[in-house]
Amino acid sequence: MAVKVTEVIKKICMLGDPAVGKTSLVHRFVFDLFDDKYLATIGTKIMKKTMVLQYPENALEVRLTMLIWDITGHKRHMSIHPAYYEGAEGAFVVADATRGETVGNMRNWVEGFKPVVGKVPMVFLVNKADLVPASGFDTRTIEGIAKEYGSIYRLTSAKTGDNVERAFTVLGEYLVRDIVDSRGRPGS
Repeated sequence: MAVKVTEVIKKICMLGDPAVGKTSLVHRFVFDLFDDKYLATIGTKIMKKTMVLQYPENALEVRLTMLIWDITGHKRHMSIHPAYYEGAEGAFVVADATRGETVGNMRNWVEGFKPVVGKVPMVFLVNKADLVPASGFDTRTIEGIAKEYGSIYRLTSAKTGDNVERAFTVLGEYLVRDIVDSRGRPGS
């Protein structure tokens, strides 16, 4: 059976408070680099990366290009956020493992995002997990938030790279689910 190659472009947004590591996560994913210098994002930065997702059971290869919109987390820019959200088909909602208030603020980000884009796949990330001992981070709050929105969460570290590639792959798989499911149907 011949493998069908499908190319897809999807816009995703990085949402979260300032200094949670959104830009660092994008740089780790796109360039496999980490820089510990903090530079606040003004407005939005857009980067892209193409990933190849294999579905041998459906004789399908999906080349997914993610257009990653890294959006400023500063509250003073909240009024312009909806313009950046337009057309997004997925999102990462990011918090900082060392600052519990950023986990609590994840709901605010989702509630600002959903009215603009509707129901799209989201993955919740608690970044900087390398700075907190495994037993030192209580996952109950983030588990509850992710479940509330029918999603999952991952503990990540942009510094070490832990779970970053996997998190982007998981969101990518959510983004192409309809394409993959349609290939499994008769006559597809």
